[in-house]
Amino acid sequence: MYQTSAATVPSRHEVEARFALDELFFSRTTPAGIIKFGNTVFQRVSEYPWGELLDQPHKIIRHPDTPRAVFEKLWRTIKAGAPVGAYVKNRAKSGATYWVYAVVAPIEDGFLSVRLKPTSSLFAQVQRLYSSSIECERRDHLNPAASFAILEAEVARLGFRDYSAFMAIALQGELLARDEALRRPADLVMAHYQSLITAAGALQADADKIGEAYAQYEFMPLNFQVRAAHLGTGAAAVGAISENYGLISSELAGAARRFMASAGAVQQSIFEGLFLTCAARLQQEMAGQFRAEDAASHSTEEIARLDRQSEIFVEHAVAGLHGIGRQVDAFQQDCADMSRLAAGLEVTRIMGKVESAKLSVSDLDNLLDELGDFQRLLAGSLWVLEQRNIIIRSSMQDILALR
Repeated sequence: MYQTSAATVPSRHEVEARFALDELFFSRTTPAGIIKFGNTVFQRVSEYPWGELLDQPHKIIRHPDTPRAVFEKLWRTIKAGAPVGAYVKNRAKSGATYWVYAVVAPIEDGFLSVRLKPTSSLFAQVQRLYSSSIECERRDHLNPAASFAILEAEVARLGFRDYSAFMAIALQGELLARDEALRRPADLVMAHYQSLITAAGALQADADKIGEAYAQYEFMPLNFQVRAAHLGTGAAAVGAISENYGLISSELAGAARRFMASAGAVQQSIFEGLFLTCAARLQQEMAGQFRAEDAASHSTEEIARLDRQSEIFVEHAVAGLHGIGRQVDAFQQDCADMSRLAAGLEVTRIMGKVESAKLSVSDLDNLLDELGDFQRLLAGSLWVLEQRNIIIRSSMQDILALR
């Protein structure tokens, strides 16, 4: 899918900086991105002595092979007060390179970034995507915002609904790949989140099918009303039925809009919860590793910062799980509204069939059959969605029980 040019492909002689899979590192910056602290792994991998690293802009380690679009998304998100995740290629003082998956979060007096070494299957796709993005940026002289729009479109081509979904799945994938390589036991929380993601994806797909079916149905009641009007006053009952169809259809239009938005909100809340859960786990491990470093490099203040950020991620992750529950409840109510309207359609359709038979109007009868097909599809799909909701709620409760 992605085309690369010689200008964007890393040199075959490029040296990789020493960064082990079981290591993590962090850095803390001011709101302007000036480095104020980091652990010894950060200093070693970057190859800068502390005297040349502290009080310098974080971009001192930036590699030109990371698209400007990535930093556009990163800064836009953290300045808005939310954490963000991104793959970043960095360059050490010697010119050696190292890739990281970074989780960056706003803190009280700046930003905190924790990084791990990426090894998942998605990482290889991201490297190709970044090469393509860099080529576009240079060829078309794109500003960061325009570049990010292209990057997000490429992320969508990889199968992600948006960048938020991408960064959550990417972080989950990196943690799982790291666990496997380090022979760690399976993470039950991740397993339950996978069930949530699968169910939410199916829920969204089923909701989209209903939306597509409704788009085809939308003008059928109007056609019914036009046909009823042509029958004249002798078909007053059909006219009343067509009017009722119109009223139900109008209500169904509003319900369908709420329904589609609700399905998207369920999926979005799951991705947000997944990212926060993964970020909390990463942050907790970072705090533990920092404690284990040489006592001479320890800082009580920095440990407290790491611990506090761990607590914030955990609190937000739990709140996110409860948020999923609220979104599922809202979606369930929207499903109930759609079911009620579907039942109303069926009652009205049967009445129409009775009157149509009396008048022996075949084209009206055929139109009612089409409306019946829609009603049955709607009723069947809503039943399936109710089962999806049950699975999502069960997985959510399983995760909360592990907290």
